[in-house]
Amino acid sequence: MKKFTAMLILLALLACEKNNLLTPQEVEELITKDIEVIFTTNEPNYDEVMITYYDFSIGTDIAKAYPFEYDIDGNSLPLKIIFENYKYKTIRGEGFRNNFSEAEIKVQLYIDSRLVKERKSNGTSTIFARVNFNYDI
Repeated sequence: MKKFTAMLILLALLACEKNNLLTPQEVEELITKDIEVIFTTNEPNYDEVMITYYDFSIGTDIAKAYPFEYDIDGNSLPLKIIFENYKYKTIRGEGFRNNFSEAEIKVQLYIDSRLVKERKSNGTSTIFARVNFNYDI
């Protein structure tokens, strides 16, 4: 009888909770993240960064050169790559300055507006500055 009563209580609890269950879409919204990858440079002249990241949705690396823009006073503006509703458990990528400069290049990785990783690198006259933003979410 105790087992039967326990089973009835469990079924009643499940019936009450049925109206509060999340749909598959709501569950996906809970686990997706908004990700920002922000690159900055202190190179006072023209600068660009070659950014490569793995696109899990198509199963391949994406590579593209992004030139920095500068304000009227010659200060570089941050370069942002945004992934809205990112549903994968890992983000993998890197950026490198596409020229030989000793100036610093920096990458910051934000997940849901929270800084989770920051890397800086300086190049030399023979080595490109390189930073990665690999992270397990």
